[in-house]
This record gives sequence, structure tokens and C-alpha cells, in this order.
Amino acid sequence: MKGVARTILGVCSVLLVGTAYYHSTGLAGLEEAISDTSLPTFLAKGIPILWLFFSWHLIVVSVPLLWLAVRLPNWSVPVALFCGVVVLGDFMWVFSVAGWFPGTIVLAAVAAGILMASIMLKGDANADTT
Repeated sequence: MKGVARTILGVCSVLLVGTAYYHSTGLAGLEEAISDTSLPTFLAKGIPILWLFFSWHLIVVSVPLLWLAVRLPNWSVPVALFCGVVVLGDFMWVFSVAGWFPGTIVLAAVAAGILMASIMLKGDANADTT
């Protein structure tokens, strides 16, 4: 089961990096849309930063997942659970704003995958101690 859990974590990490890259490609369109509005300067400069922050955030979450997939240290379960809850929160936030679209579907699948891998790793840890 550890091999399957590691594979799931690795795939989820790659999906998060891909999603971050795809999300970041929308920055030019966002900046163009903002330039045609009468937003205050603070917002006009802040919105693109927030846009890129979400992409950066997905990459930051993907790094420990990749580490877990490659090394699988003894602290894997709490870290995987934390990452899964963070991605689940991302999904819920994005879904509440934008509804269903490919990005929310990927976030939901990644959150489910991470949480499933966490359960598999926890089950293996329990089996090792009995």
C-alpha cells in the first residue's frame, strides 16, 4: 500500500504544479482586463499579485507532497493530512467563488487523492505496530 500511496502523492504533486502553471498563464489576460477599469491603483496592482500568489501557494503545497512521494519519512501521515486539508480548503474557496470548472475538479481530485493516500499510509503505520 505504501507504493500506491507514494504514487498518488507524486501524481497529486505534479497536478498541483501543472495547475499552478496553467493558472499563472492567465495573468496577462487579467492585467489586460484590469487596465480597462477605473479601479484604484492599490487594487489594480494588488489583484495580479493575489492571482500569482495562488499559483505560488499551489507550488508550495506540492513540494512536501513530492518529498513524501520520494522519501516517505516517518512523519508522512500528518504532513499529507495537512496538505490534503489545505487543498480541500482551496477547493472549497475556489468553488464558492467560481463554481465547477476544470480547475475546481482538479483541486477536488487532488484533495481526495491526498486524503486517500494519508489513510493508506496511516493504515500501513497501524499494521506495522501490531
